[in-house]
Amino acid sequence: MELSPVRESDYSELADIADGGVRQHNLPAFLVNWDSGTREEIARSIAQYQWNTRANFQVNDWTIEFTVRVGSRVVGVQGVSAQHFPHTRSVSTGSWLALHEQGQGYGTRMRRIAVTAFADHFDAVSFHSGFFEGNEASRKVSERLGYSPNGVKTIVAQDGLAHVERQVILTAANIERGPDPVEVVGAEQVRRFLGLELSRG
Repeated sequence: MELSPVRESDYSELADIADGGVRQHNLPAFLVNWDSGTREEIARSIAQYQWNTRANFQVNDWTIEFTVRVGSRVVGVQGVSAQHFPHTRSVSTGSWLALHEQGQGYGTRMRRIAVTAFADHFDAVSFHSGFFEGNEASRKVSERLGYSPNGVKTIVAQDGLAHVERQVILTAANIERGPDPVEVVGAEQVRRFLGLELSRG
């Protein structure tokens, strides 16, 4: 499995797999229903979101979205975001997988890669995530990786309804690493941008 920053050349493939669905039983999973509508509308939503994350990327408030590939096949997206990271060393994760790729352990693998990479190469110490009540697939990913409950939020999503979101947290010390090492390319450039190059002992 490979995670690489989403590029514009990925948009078409991401729109193709999202057009086939990303939510089981149409359960609530996102604040914005970007995955609803025609293939063209989904493609536009993906592009607009990715452009927005790039335009607003700064040291103290950033989101990096990674295209996830298994072999040469695009299967989904893994996102990592943070605010005031040089001080908090805390990140949040979010992700989606094409519906036909779910149930094969990819969701667990891609989040494990993300948290391992940020702990080992960018000194992250805590990882936050959350899932809407009833989203069993997301809940199971967090449980497999050793996350602990961290409160409950009530969120009004784009559908205008209030949804209960279960918050979870994982510390770097409790990361359950997989059998294969995680290789990161370009880590030093990112560390310099974030002002972390002098923080390693």
